[in-house]
Amino acid sequence: MKRKLTTEENVQTPLSNDITDQVSSKNIKKAKNKNHDFSTEEIQRLKETEALFHSSLFRLQVTELLKEVSVNQNFNSSVKECITKLQDILTSLPAGKTHKIADKEWLQSLGIQIPFLEKPERVKGSFQFLPPTEVRLTGSMTLDTIVKPNLIVDLVLQMPKACFEPKDYLNQRYVRKRALYLCVVASHLSKNKQIEDLKFTYMMSNPYKPVLLLTIKVTEKRKLQFRLLLEPEENIFKLSRFELSKNNVRPNWFLGKDSESKEDFLPATPFYNSSILNDLTLKVNDQFIADVLKDSEGVRDGIILLKVWFRQRELLTGFGSFSSFILTAYVASLIMLKKINKMMNSYQVFRTTILHLSKADWIAEPPTLSEGISPRVFPTTDEYGGATSCVFVDRTGFYNMAYMISSSIFARVKDEAALALTTLDQHHSSSFDVLFMTPVSFARKFDHVFHITTSSAVKECMSSKINEFTSRDIDFAGHSNIVVSHYILQILLKALEKRVSLVQQESCTCPEWKISEKAFNFDSIRLLTFGLVLNVSNAFNVLDKGPPADLTEAKEFREFWGEKSEIRRFKDGTIHEAVLWSESSKQSDRRLVCKKIVQHILSKHYGISKDSVQYMEGKLDSLLHLNVSSKEARDEYGTGEEQSLSVLRSFEELNRVIRALSSIPLAIHSVSGIHPVFRHTEVFPALTAANVTKEMDVEKNHIVPKEGKPLPQFVPPLDVICMLESSGKWPEDVDAIQHMKTLFHIKIGNELKEKHFYSVSIHSSHVDVLKDGYVFRIKIVNTKELAVLRTHKTDDGMVKFRETDESLALEREIIALPYITSLLHGIQQENPAFSSTVRLCKRWIAAQMVWDFLPEIVIELLVAYIFISPYPYTAPGSPCNGFFRFLHLLSTFNWKTDPLMINLNKEFTEEDFSTIPKEFTKHRATLPCMCLVTPQDKQGTKWTRPNPTEPFLQRLIVLARESLKIVEAQVMLQTASADFKLIFRPPLGHYDLIIRLLKKVNVNRYQAVDAKKDVCVNLPDKSQKQPIPLVGFNPVRLFVQDLRSVFGDFAMFFHDTFGGDVIGVVWKSQAFEKKDFATSHFNYRKPSVNKDETVSLMTEKECILEDIRVIGGGIVESITVPSEA
Repeated sequence: MKRKLTTEENVQTPLSNDITDQVSSKNIKKAKNKNHDFSTEEIQRLKETEALFHSSLFRLQVTELLKEVSVNQNFNSSVKECITKLQDILTSLPAGKTHKIADKEWLQSLGIQIPFLEKPERVKGSFQFLPPTEVRLTGSMTLDTIVKPNLIVDLVLQMPKACFEPKDYLNQRYVRKRALYLCVVASHLSKNKQIEDLKFTYMMSNPYKPVLLLTIKVTEKRKLQFRLLLEPEENIFKLSRFELSKNNVRPNWFLGKDSESKEDFLPATPFYNSSILNDLTLKVNDQFIADVLKDSEGVRDGIILLKVWFRQRELLTGFGSFSSFILTAYVASLIMLKKINKMMNSYQVFRTTILHLSKADWIAEPPTLSEGISPRVFPTTDEYGGATSCVFVDRTGFYNMAYMISSSIFARVKDEAALALTTLDQHHSSSFDVLFMTPVSFARKFDHVFHITTSSAVKECMSSKINEFTSRDIDFAGHSNIVVSHYILQILLKALEKRVSLVQQESCTCPEWKISEKAFNFDSIRLLTFGLVLNVSNAFNVLDKGPPADLTEAKEFREFWGEKSEIRRFKDGTIHEAVLWSESSKQSDRRLVCKKIVQHILSKHYGISKDSVQYMEGKLDSLLHLNVSSKEARDEYGTGEEQSLSVLRSFEELNRVIRALSSIPLAIHSVSGIHPVFRHTEVFPALTAANVTKEMDVEKNHIVPKEGKPLPQFVPPLDVICMLESSGKWPEDVDAIQHMKTLFHIKIGNELKEKHFYSVSIHSSHVDVLKDGYVFRIKIVNTKELAVLRTHKTDDGMVKFRETDESLALEREIIALPYITSLLHGIQQENPAFSSTVRLCKRWIAAQMVWDFLPEIVIELLVAYIFISPYPYTAPGSPCNGFFRFLHLLSTFNWKTDPLMINLNKEFTEEDFSTIPKEFTKHRATLPCMCLVTPQDKQGTKWTRPNPTEPFLQRLIVLARESLKIVEAQVMLQTASADFKLIFRPPLGHYDLIIRLLKKVNVNRYQAVDAKKDVCVNLPDKSQKQPIPLVGFNPVRLFVQDLRSVFGDFAMFFHDTFGGDVIGVVWKSQAFEKKDFATSHFNYRKPSVNKDETVSLMTEKECILEDIRVIGGGIVESITVPSEA
């Protein structure tokens, strides 16, 4: 029996001879039977793929990715040549004069600004430039793990001992000398013609570690970028001098006090100390890691995969992030622990590293490179953990390499690692794209994003309330925003607690600046951006229950929450401290509970006003609001979720009544709502029908509008199908079946009217029932009709079964749609954000005026996919986040080469994931341009044929791509003037004609994006029996349908069905080509004599426009060319 590697431990095991001997040889025998002899190398490769890789396709993809991101030999040769030249230039630099560190006149004469925030400016000591004793290559190039694009080669310049004095570890003297050294190097290099660009930046955004970036022109087409780092010669300082508990920046000096006065307390400066230790231990750690990783191509490639994975998640840049160095060191530590060995391939190294990261605790069990060296007096784990958020001990045992990694970033890494493992365990063909090809932006990762505007007042308030604020400010060289971010993050974690699974600040990536410009100051950042990943099971709770009021913990609870805390008695009789965040039951208000918590807690503890917290969630809610004049109606409607529930409650009551009907001879098998409202996906759930007014007549219990009066409120029919039990007495003719259904409709309508006193309207194809102000359109269906439509008799009398357009449409309506409705309803029950997400997406589609070219159910299934298969994310916790991901999916998915497999109810098998893509590729030419595969539709054609067509899909992709760019920029770079409705206003300039509609006939105008609140809505009196309203009467909608029916051969018509007041017209170019003189071509064409005296027909635009005006009488206000509009 073939041995499978199913456990995580097995994944770490290298391929042994026993395993290879047990690998099945069936495939090899089959290949030989086809007269193809595999080489020994090919056979071994096949065995390795089957035993050790995710899949054959995954191996091929990984191989191609490694080729794509790895550098070639030409690059390496160019780098070596440039390094040799740089070494010669740098080591031969002349020594400089001695200057006071605080003296900058000589530097100004060079036109260079020191790349360091000198706070305070005064400092003791002198500086003399001496050429570096060594210039060596470091970083990814030495390990051959450098990754394209953005290739930067790291060089380390070793500063001579003579540059330093014994007490240079104090008061930023070392780091300032370091910065001055870079300035001198930059001044000399600026004179070299081959060096095109010189800039400063901070290494990993650490303000204590400025580096010099230089670009060298190798050839006309090739340029190389180098980053010059600095390290001192060995043994200039004792490593123990920089233990995390020690102080090396004196508060009196930093704060400008009397330096001679005795300081009673010297706060530790762990960040400052670690920044210097980084330089002191750089060479030791580089050499050790290189020794551990040498001679292993699999480990090298695994590190490259890890870098690509981290980079796609924006986790390798910015203050507080991981770094390539730490990532490489962590792989080395796993090799030391024998969790990884050098025989592993790249996939095994990647998976094993991700596995251990997902379970890691870098405080309780920190990784280390110091195992196996002779005992010394090292700092303890507690000393490391008390000073930093993460611990990773270096080779010397004195330096915490993870001193910059914040707790929120590490939590994010663990979360991403767990998601990656889940993705790999699914064995889907898309796992490679999810892991390595999909960028995970901050806006799409986090459900809630908000910005905090910092100010000097905020920092003063925090300084007065937090004892350690000043000491941390000293430790971070006066970059107060770093300290502010730390404390904000801490209090957010405490306040939000179980409501969120992740809280993270967007890592600030330090910019590059010219050598003549001042150093970057973190305090120049105007906004601090934070993101929340919600725990949807707790995030929307409006009540925080605290400890019992008689316990000592209650005092701490009250002090933390302030005036919001109050004593409450609960149903079980207990009395607790509690905080109520909202008295509203609206889902839209509950979604913003986290916003209220954030604003309150920051205001109470840190003096950050509510206006200074710009919360992005809820910015798109107004698109789902009703723009009516009645504030009561607007507030009651909210964003529509509660209106959907109201419809469902009424339907449940009607359902019970229908199932109990006794007037029809067949039992009702099921009653299913198929209208989008039953799936919680109707953009604007139906309002209750209004009362009869003086502007209406009532004829035979039906409301009829009076001539010359405003049209009544739009009332949509809510489709419900009643499936009858099977019976052999149904006729074999479609027309006869329709007559039988009409009879059933009459029976049902009469019983509902006479026994249950509902207002009904009976039609041959349906029965309209008014219940609680909603009109439910009941249709009788049966499977016999479907069978008859599929039956076809041949000329010789044989009966065959085949699908027709009618049978397919009926099957979708009576079988597929009810089932999909129940599944999507289930998704909504598990994911509160599903409903509003779908409705926002539909609103965007409609706003682009392409509503009729993409079926509603297609949009719903696309959003369902985002919730069912959210990787590389978790399921969206907010409508805005779901909307962003919808735009990303629509614009980036490869619709031409892949089917979108929507695993509804998790009914796909492993075989399906393998066979469906193959079948799709095999029959691609006959399939629609967009294939949505579900377990019930494995071809993916049920909902996307005939629409969307290829041109409209391409247009949607472009619209989605550009809309996503705009809205993500608005979310991440929020300004007070940002208009979040911008992407819902399509440009009209590309239309050939614009038909403007009269306001009075636009019955849905209150649903428009920019509608004025001037529509009156009369809420009905449910205690009185109401007549049947005018159902489904929308003159604008009917007008658009007429235009397409009459003029569809000449033009395309675009309209926003939700209150749009314009119709866009695009002429079809083929309609204006000359046609042969034939009666079938006479419509809207006139004869034209050609040069060869033949007669052709030419289209007359003016005739078409005149007829549009005639058909649109009382509806059309004007027809204009966009430039004239």
